Amino acid sequence: MAQMPVTRLSNPRVGLYLGIYTSLIAAIVILALLFEQLGVSSRLIGGLLFVGPIALFATFGLALTTRDTHDYFAAGRRVPAAIAGSVMALTALGGVGLVSLTGALFLMGSDAFAILLGIPAGLVVMAVVLAPYLRKFGAYTIPSYLGGRLDSPALRIISAAVLVVPVLLMLIAEVRLGGELAARLTGLPVSVMIPCLAALLVLILIGGGMRALTWSSAAKMVGVVLALVIPVTIAAVDLSNVPLPQLTAGNVSRNILRIEVQRSVPLLQAAPWMVDVPTVELEALGRRFLQMFGSVGGSAFSFVILIVLGGIAGMPTLLARPVTTPSVLASRTAMAWSVIFAVFLILTMTAIAVYLRFLISEQVFARPADRLPGWFQTLMQQGIASIDAKGSAAVSLAAIGFSRDGVLTALPIAIGLPAAFVGLAVAGALAACLAAAAAHMITLATSLTDDIVLGARADATAAATHLTIARVALILAAMAAGALALVPSDPLQLVLWALTISASASFPVLTLSVLWKRLTAIGAISGLLVGFAAAVGLILLQQSGRLELHAPLPAILAAPLAFLTAIGVSYITPAPGRTALELLRDMRVPGGETLMDRQRRLHRLKYGETR
Repeated sequence: MAQMPVTRLSNPRVGLYLGIYTSLIAAIVILALLFEQLGVSSRLIGGLLFVGPIALFATFGLALTTRDTHDYFAAGRRVPAAIAGSVMALTALGGVGLVSLTGALFLMGSDAFAILLGIPAGLVVMAVVLAPYLRKFGAYTIPSYLGGRLDSPALRIISAAVLVVPVLLMLIAEVRLGGELAARLTGLPVSVMIPCLAALLVLILIGGGMRALTWSSAAKMVGVVLALVIPVTIAAVDLSNVPLPQLTAGNVSRNILRIEVQRSVPLLQAAPWMVDVPTVELEALGRRFLQMFGSVGGSAFSFVILIVLGGIAGMPTLLARPVTTPSVLASRTAMAWSVIFAVFLILTMTAIAVYLRFLISEQVFARPADRLPGWFQTLMQQGIASIDAKGSAAVSLAAIGFSRDGVLTALPIAIGLPAAFVGLAVAGALAACLAAAAAHMITLATSLTDDIVLGARADATAAATHLTIARVALILAAMAAGALALVPSDPLQLVLWALTISASASFPVLTLSVLWKRLTAIGAISGLLVGFAAAVGLILLQQSGRLELHAPLPAILAAPLAFLTAIGVSYITPAPGRTALELLRDMRVPGGETLMDRQRRLHRLKYGETR
């Protein structure tokens, strides 16, 4: 019997390389600990924890330079499912999710799960509704998919112009937060670190594109896990004697509830449609940790989950990841891995918030203001915490102020770990920012290249020209992100706006394009524009104070409008042609050649015959 040839899909030494990388990260941390014991200044230790991992990330990127467009834009479709899933989970949360949402959990308590639950739920919906079909289609960008699926160059250009907005907002948020974290490590101004990070991202991505992004982000995922898990595991051993913080945080949270009940912490009730997300300023701990609907209203809670779900499922950056896997089956497996990794990260973030909240409740709450523990005084000196009480007066919960974005690094200080572990936590959060920012940047550059500059000619453009334009677009995207990130802003607010727009404009049209064969190009354009205009208009009204509908709630109105507009306009316009229906039929068949690969092959054959 004839044997089928076995194709090597990825480098068999990937595990070895990531193991070496993990050892090098551990060596950098140990070296930082030794320097700390020798009395080296904290600025030099922070510089080591900044430069060391950054040099390793850059090495991954520079070692993966390619001249092949398929490698540059889709990593050759050779990325193993577990690697693709881990990178997708890290991109979905990003540095903003790890830092700001951990702080939101600490300050809001259970209400923060309105946002957090939407992230893995969005990945599940993406796995069922969108990812396998987009992988079978094989387009490098979502606008390219929409334009090809409905045979409309106009739809491709318009969708590129619309979908660039949420991706750019996410990119600005990650670069802004990354600059703040880098400034904390190095002691340099944020205005200096933001351009440096933008240049670093270009250095990592410009040679290898999606290929460099994938493997450098896999390395960053290792650093993120180490930075998150080590401090909270030590805290778990100290407080519960079990080195499994993801499982023991529940018992500790019950102790927090007991303390709050004994000390008569009041129950607060939010208005039904209220979404009170902490800002970058110091926020008071005025509500019970396990109380539901104290910051997010009862009516708003479920809708926030659904909107974040739609925003994640429709985010163009995340939808580009399954295209890098070897097959439709591998894309489904990658999505399963992404959910597993996302849930693991969320459980770890929850444990960090729970343990720090317990330490505050036990050692600071109701204690005399002049006899606070040393670690809390350190947090006050660093601007992470504050106390609105003096002398021997007992500290009330509402008198304790905390910085949302300082919670992640506050736990190592609270449990008395050396400064090197605090720096490790900052470096891990910075790695998450860089991974997410790199993904958004490559998505912007690819869309600018394939959908706007080249359009339908992208498949027939010479590889050298194609890559040159993509690299110039990458530099332009980095310059724009760096310039806009210099404007002071709240990274979490930018992310919520991006999810609102993605849920309102991208998700409805993408869902209909897969599930409904009657969708027309004009209907898709109308749905995109109406959803985008409604979401942006409602956000602007809320920001001006004319509408009490905080992000991401504007998508409650904008997303149904997009669905109804796309369906209504499709019914009153001519039915889609035979080509569009055949493409939809082929998309629904898991096996066989990727549709865009087939189209490119036919382009090459035609070009060879006519030449």
